[in-house]
Amino acid sequence: MQSSKESYIRQPRFLILTALVLLAALVRLIDGAQNFAPIGAIALFGGACFASRKAAFLVPLSAMLLSDVLLNLTRHSNLWSEAWKLTAFTYLAFVLVVSLGMLLRNRTRSVFAIAGGSLVGSLIFFVASNFGWWLTMGFHAPTFAGLTECYVQALPFFRNTIASDLFFNTVLFGCFALVESRILISKPAVAEAA
Repeated sequence: MQSSKESYIRQPRFLILTALVLLAALVRLIDGAQNFAPIGAIALFGGACFASRKAAFLVPLSAMLLSDVLLNLTRHSNLWSEAWKLTAFTYLAFVLVVSLGMLLRNRTRSVFAIAGGSLVGSLIFFVASNFGWWLTMGFHAPTFAGLTECYVQALPFFRNTIASDLFFNTVLFGCFALVESRILISKPAVAEAA
Protein backbone atom coordinates (compact mmCIF):
# COMPACT_ATOMS: atom_id res chain seq x y z
CA MET A 1 0.00 0.00 0.00
CA GLN A 2 1.37 3.45 -0.95
CA SER A 3 1.84 6.18 1.59
CA SER A 4 0.10 9.51 0.94
CA LYS A 5 3.53 11.08 0.31
CA GLU A 6 4.38 8.51 -2.39
CA SER A 7 1.00 8.90 -4.08
CA TYR A 8 1.33 12.70 -3.96
CA ILE A 9 4.69 12.56 -5.74
CA ARG A 10 3.21 10.37 -8.48
CA GLN A 11 0.28 12.70 -9.12
CA PRO A 12 0.21 14.19 -12.62
CA ARG A 13 -0.05 17.71 -11.19
CA PHE A 14 3.16 17.32 -9.17
CA LEU A 15 5.02 15.80 -12.12
CA ILE A 16 3.92 18.54 -14.52
CA LEU A 17 4.85 21.29 -12.04
CA THR A 18 8.24 19.69 -11.47
CA ALA A 19 8.88 19.36 -15.21
CA LEU A 20 8.00 23.03 -15.80
CA VAL A 21 10.33 24.15 -12.99
CA LEU A 22 13.20 21.99 -14.27
CA LEU A 23 12.76 23.19 -17.86
CA ALA A 24 12.75 26.81 -16.70
CA ALA A 25 15.90 26.19 -14.63
CA LEU A 26 17.66 24.75 -17.67
CA VAL A 27 16.86 27.95 -19.61
CA ARG A 28 19.42 29.61 -17.31
CA LEU A 29 22.14 27.73 -19.21
CA ILE A 30 21.42 29.70 -22.39
CA ASP A 31 23.71 32.71 -22.67
CA GLY A 32 21.66 35.82 -23.15
CA ALA A 33 21.04 39.20 -21.63
CA GLN A 34 22.30 39.63 -18.09
CA ASN A 35 19.60 39.13 -15.47
CA PHE A 36 17.14 37.80 -18.06
CA ALA A 37 16.64 34.45 -16.37
CA PRO A 38 13.74 32.50 -14.90
CA ILE A 39 15.03 32.54 -11.30
CA GLY A 40 12.31 34.73 -9.79
CA ALA A 41 9.59 33.09 -11.86
CA ILE A 42 10.61 29.61 -10.72
CA ALA A 43 10.39 30.72 -7.09
CA LEU A 44 7.03 32.49 -7.41
CA PHE A 45 5.52 29.68 -9.50
CA GLY A 46 6.75 26.97 -7.13
CA GLY A 47 5.39 28.76 -4.08
CA ALA A 48 2.04 29.42 -5.72
CA CYS A 49 1.40 26.07 -7.36
CA PHE A 50 2.87 23.17 -5.36
CA ALA A 51 0.29 21.89 -2.87
CA SER A 52 2.95 20.75 -0.42
CA ARG A 53 4.92 23.49 1.33
CA LYS A 54 7.92 21.18 1.37
CA ALA A 55 7.71 20.63 -2.40
CA ALA A 56 7.15 24.38 -2.95
CA PHE A 57 10.62 24.99 -1.51
CA LEU A 58 12.50 21.79 -2.38
CA VAL A 59 11.65 21.42 -6.07
CA PRO A 60 12.49 25.01 -7.11
CA LEU A 61 15.56 25.15 -4.83
CA SER A 62 16.80 21.82 -6.20
CA ALA A 63 16.30 23.03 -9.77
CA MET A 64 18.14 26.25 -8.94
CA LEU A 65 21.00 24.32 -7.34
CA LEU A 66 21.24 21.97 -10.33
CA SER A 67 21.38 24.86 -12.78
CA ASP A 68 23.97 26.64 -10.59
CA VAL A 69 26.18 23.55 -10.65
CA LEU A 70 25.85 23.30 -14.44
CA LEU A 71 26.58 27.03 -14.82
CA ASN A 72 29.70 26.67 -12.67
CA LEU A 73 30.91 23.88 -14.95
CA THR A 74 30.47 26.02 -18.07
CA ARG A 75 31.84 29.39 -16.91
CA HIS A 76 35.42 30.01 -15.92
CA SER A 77 35.84 33.79 -15.65
CA ASN A 78 37.51 35.40 -12.63
CA LEU A 79 34.28 37.24 -11.80
CA TRP A 80 32.32 33.98 -11.80
CA SER A 81 34.86 32.40 -9.43
CA GLU A 82 34.10 35.23 -6.97
CA ALA A 83 30.32 35.02 -7.43
CA TRP A 84 29.97 32.17 -4.93
CA LYS A 85 30.07 34.86 -2.22
CA LEU A 86 26.67 36.05 -3.41
CA THR A 87 25.05 32.63 -3.15
CA ALA A 88 23.58 33.16 0.31
CA PHE A 89 21.92 36.41 -0.79
CA THR A 90 20.61 34.90 -4.01
CA TYR A 91 19.13 31.90 -2.21
CA LEU A 92 17.69 34.10 0.55
CA ALA A 93 15.90 36.15 -2.12
CA PHE A 94 14.76 32.90 -3.76
CA VAL A 95 13.29 31.60 -0.48
CA LEU A 96 11.52 34.92 0.13
CA VAL A 97 9.98 34.82 -3.35
CA VAL A 98 8.81 31.21 -2.83
CA SER A 99 7.15 32.45 0.38
CA LEU A 100 5.57 35.30 -1.59
CA GLY A 101 4.27 32.72 -4.07
CA MET A 102 2.57 30.89 -1.22
CA LEU A 103 0.54 34.03 -0.59
CA LEU A 104 -0.76 33.70 -4.17
CA ARG A 105 -2.00 30.13 -3.78
CA ASN A 106 -5.67 31.08 -3.90
CA ARG A 107 -5.09 33.77 -6.53
CA THR A 108 -3.19 31.86 -9.23
CA ARG A 109 -5.94 32.56 -11.75
CA SER A 110 -5.62 36.33 -11.28
CA VAL A 111 -3.38 37.99 -13.84
CA PHE A 112 -3.08 41.05 -11.59
CA ALA A 113 -2.03 39.01 -8.55
CA ILE A 114 0.60 37.13 -10.57
CA ALA A 115 1.90 40.36 -12.19
CA GLY A 116 2.02 42.07 -8.79
CA GLY A 117 3.79 39.08 -7.25
CA SER A 118 6.23 39.09 -10.15
CA LEU A 119 7.09 42.77 -9.61
CA VAL A 120 7.47 42.35 -5.83
CA GLY A 121 9.62 39.26 -6.45
CA SER A 122 11.84 41.27 -8.81
CA LEU A 123 12.23 43.95 -6.15
CA ILE A 124 13.11 41.37 -3.48
CA PHE A 125 15.78 39.88 -5.73
CA PHE A 126 17.14 43.32 -6.66
CA VAL A 127 17.44 44.47 -3.05
CA ALA A 128 18.92 41.21 -1.71
CA SER A 129 21.35 40.45 -4.52
CA ASN A 130 22.72 43.98 -4.78
CA PHE A 131 23.07 44.27 -1.03
CA GLY A 132 25.07 41.03 -1.21
CA TRP A 133 27.16 42.41 -4.08
CA TRP A 134 27.92 45.57 -2.11
CA LEU A 135 28.71 43.66 1.09
CA THR A 136 30.90 40.90 -0.33
CA MET A 137 32.47 41.92 -3.63
CA GLY A 138 34.43 45.03 -2.64
CA PHE A 139 33.60 47.08 -5.75
CA HIS A 140 31.90 49.84 -3.74
CA ALA A 141 32.89 51.71 -0.59
CA PRO A 142 31.55 50.09 2.62
CA THR A 143 29.41 53.14 3.31
CA PHE A 144 25.82 54.18 2.73
CA ALA A 145 27.02 56.19 -0.27
CA GLY A 146 28.72 53.05 -1.63
CA LEU A 147 25.52 51.04 -1.14
CA THR A 148 23.51 53.73 -2.91
CA GLU A 149 26.03 53.76 -5.77
CA CYS A 150 25.72 49.97 -6.03
CA TYR A 151 21.93 50.13 -6.34
CA VAL A 152 22.06 52.99 -8.86
CA GLN A 153 24.58 51.12 -11.04
CA ALA A 154 22.39 48.01 -10.90
CA LEU A 155 19.27 49.75 -12.25
CA PRO A 156 19.91 48.69 -15.89
CA PHE A 157 20.04 45.06 -14.73
CA PHE A 158 16.84 45.58 -12.72
CA ARG A 159 14.95 46.32 -15.96
CA ASN A 160 16.02 42.91 -17.27
CA THR A 161 15.01 41.25 -14.02
CA ILE A 162 11.53 42.77 -14.18
CA ALA A 163 11.15 41.87 -17.87
CA SER A 164 12.34 38.31 -17.36
CA ASP A 165 10.19 37.74 -14.28
CA LEU A 166 7.08 39.00 -16.10
CA PHE A 167 7.94 36.94 -19.19
CA PHE A 168 8.77 33.68 -17.42
CA ASN A 169 5.86 33.98 -14.98
CA THR A 170 3.56 34.41 -17.97
CA VAL A 171 5.07 31.32 -19.57
CA LEU A 172 5.03 29.14 -16.42
CA PHE A 173 1.60 30.11 -15.10
CA GLY A 174 0.17 30.21 -18.62
CA CYS A 175 1.53 26.79 -19.63
CA PHE A 176 0.34 25.25 -16.41
CA ALA A 177 -3.15 26.76 -16.76
CA LEU A 178 -3.28 25.42 -20.33
CA VAL A 179 -2.17 21.95 -19.23
CA GLU A 180 -4.68 21.98 -16.36
CA SER A 181 -7.53 22.88 -18.70
CA ARG A 182 -6.52 20.35 -21.35
CA ILE A 183 -5.94 17.27 -19.23
CA LEU A 184 -8.15 18.25 -16.31
CA ILE A 185 -5.65 17.84 -13.51
CA SER A 186 -7.18 19.34 -10.45
CA LYS A 187 -5.68 21.38 -7.67
CA PRO A 188 -5.77 19.43 -4.41
CA ALA A 189 -8.72 20.51 -2.27
CA VAL A 190 -6.56 20.86 0.82
CA ALA A 191 -2.91 21.83 0.61
CA GLU A 192 -0.58 19.69 2.65
CA ALA A 193 0.90 21.45 5.66
CA ALA A 194 4.28 19.75 5.44
